[in-house]
Amino acid sequence: MQTPTHRSRRDRAEVERLRTERRDSLLVLLARADRGTLTRPEAALLRAHVEAEIAAGDRARRSAGGQQTAVRRVQRRLDAAEAAIIEAEQRAEKAEATLARHEAHTAQAA
Repeated sequence: MQTPTHRSRRDRAEVERLRTERRDSLLVLLARADRGTLTRPEAALLRAHVEAEIAAGDRARRSAGGQQTAVRRVQRRLDAAEAAIIEAEQRAEKAEATLARHEAHTAQAA
């Protein structure tokens, strides 16, 4: 079963086509509502379109929230990795200094 985030390109194109049709219809229905000529079936269709847009907006917000959470998680991992790199570089510098002192002491003893 596909989730909205794993749709195929064809599925996304179909969703976009349906969204465009729904929005075009919304504009016509809203114009009719402005003129006071909206029929009961058109009012029901208007309501269905608005509810679909609200649901789509809610899904988009949830998805964005999930993406933000994922970005924060990756940022924390990146920060930890950078800290580990800095620590490893500091340890390497300390080890090199210790080795240099040892080599200098060994050279003096010889």
